[in-house]
Amino acid sequence: MIESNPPPTMLCEAEPGWLAESPAGALPTARKGGILVVDDQPTLRRLLGIGLREEGFAVWLAANGREALDVYRCHRGVIDVVLLDIHMPDLDGPQTMAALQKLSPQICCCFLSGDLDYYTEDRLRNLGAAGLLRKPICLHELANVLWQLVGEQGQSDLFEPVSASPVFRGGGGRTKGND
Repeated sequence: MIESNPPPTMLCEAEPGWLAESPAGALPTARKGGILVVDDQPTLRRLLGIGLREEGFAVWLAANGREALDVYRCHRGVIDVVLLDIHMPDLDGPQTMAALQKLSPQICCCFLSGDLDYYTEDRLRNLGAAGLLRKPICLHELANVLWQLVGEQGQSDLFEPVSASPVFRGGGGRTKGND
């Protein structure tokens, strides 16, 4: 039997923790900068989602690297920057970035972490990161950096020395558990 109305195309389903800025059927207007926030801390992830939406971004949230890959596969056309925590279970931030780079070699990834641990700024840069931000960070400052990355499509270098870069303001000392 031939169907007169084929079933709707399967849309990527978002887990309750993920936020999409606009409904799937919304008519496009001026496109917002799209940010995928990947952090295993639920409260921080939700706060970043809310705050970045208030700063004018379209935001998607993922709790880990595997979720980030799924979200990116579904929304790669509108995600401009992936904001990654460094330390997460299963795939850490740099491993997640490597997997995302296989999907899209020109992807713009920026790290937000309170603890670099065995990763260095040079190592993250060499892996292809567009920037490194230290927790804690002011939301407005984070938004400014993300807008810069969206505007320059990840071509800027946000790995300047701590004393010379606003990217590192607010960072510094940390204790285990801040990441």
